[in-house]
Amino acid sequence: MKESGKMDIRQLQIFHEIYREKSVSKAAESLDMGQPGVSIELNKLRKHFNDPLFVRVGNTMQATAVAESLNGYITDLLDKWKRIDEFTGEFDPAISTRRFTISMMDISHIEILPKLVAYLHANAPNIALDIVPITPETPVQMSNGAVDLAIGFVPQLKAGFYQQKLFRQQYECLVSSHHPRIQGTLSLEDFEREGHVVFYHQGTGHSILEQQIRRLGIQRNVYLQLSSFLGLGLLIEKSDLITSIPTRLSNMFARNPNLCSYALPFESPRYAIRQHWHARFHQDAGSRWLRKLIYEFFNTSENTE
Repeated sequence: MKESGKMDIRQLQIFHEIYREKSVSKAAESLDMGQPGVSIELNKLRKHFNDPLFVRVGNTMQATAVAESLNGYITDLLDKWKRIDEFTGEFDPAISTRRFTISMMDISHIEILPKLVAYLHANAPNIALDIVPITPETPVQMSNGAVDLAIGFVPQLKAGFYQQKLFRQQYECLVSSHHPRIQGTLSLEDFEREGHVVFYHQGTGHSILEQQIRRLGIQRNVYLQLSSFLGLGLLIEKSDLITSIPTRLSNMFARNPNLCSYALPFESPRYAIRQHWHARFHQDAGSRWLRKLIYEFFNTSENTE
């Protein structure tokens, strides 16, 4: 039966060095200790485990069966202790193999992902990404670590989250350049008369536009409702439908000569696109690096923390 008594990390280091060196004197030298001090701590371990642990065979100290059984546990514990002792919280993207999960909407796919992927390919080639949509479950997923970052308009977040503004957004109307009735200007009459493509807006920036339209009493002819921007450009280009979308996205589509963007014929609501993260991961080095990188993609004079 082993004697009671608490061990400390130094005693386990002594055990490890005697096992490795097969010598008390060499263990003392390796640990920069005096041999009597090592012998005292070895005797404490012997009493604790009620076993000699190491016995002299010729000119070496050989491990007993108990010591052999303990060695794996002690080596593993010392390895973990070393990692804890040397932990700095630093993150090196050049060698990291971390996989980040980012929750974002379609517009962020179009605007952020190409820049982010190009940067990672050149500077952090072993980092991988999982991109998932923003949903009502996103706050819980951020709190439990399933999602590292959410980028977009996420008004449902409450206490326990941080946020940082990336840019401000508003809406424009996208129309075919060959539209039979809209050429050069977009009037309120045009807006109310034409067929609209609209988007499911629960929990997104679209809800702000819908509120503005209702508040002003504007009528629309909703022809088609979509859940994403996929195929939107071709749909508008090949029809006389119109759609109201965020300005940055509208500007991208309008690079196509067959599409035109117009200011809304009423005051467009403005809102902030932010990146959001949970307080649990505020100091995580990898998450901090990712947030800084994304912020720098949108580092304009209007951005504030």
